[in-house]
Amino acid sequence: MTINYYELQEAAQRVEERTYILLMSMTLCAFLFGVLMEWNGLRSLFKRRFKFNWKLFVPTLLLMVLVFIPRLYWTKWFGITDNFLLQVFLLTETQVVLSVLTGTLFIRSISEK
Repeated sequence: MTINYYELQEAAQRVEERTYILLMSMTLCAFLFGVLMEWNGLRSLFKRRFKFNWKLFVPTLLLMVLVFIPRLYWTKWFGITDNFLLQVFLLTETQVVLSVLTGTLFIRSISEK
């Protein structure tokens, strides 16, 4: 029984690592899509025209930290609750939309235009 238990723990860890990689790559692709949506701002960054908007940059960084935390960790830390704010981060669709929004806000907060 203990052998099966350890094998089960190892299998769960392998699945979690694979899922973690998939969720992080999905979030990164959505973030880059949001960056590419602001192509005018991205073009001004390539021309070395920076202008930091700190009022937009700080909330963008906070949102970026929240978005890049995979939902596996949200459920580990807080469990499945009825709290609406925590349920938002457990949905894949919401995670993708927030990632695109974060990419867009990131470029808007550091570009000139």
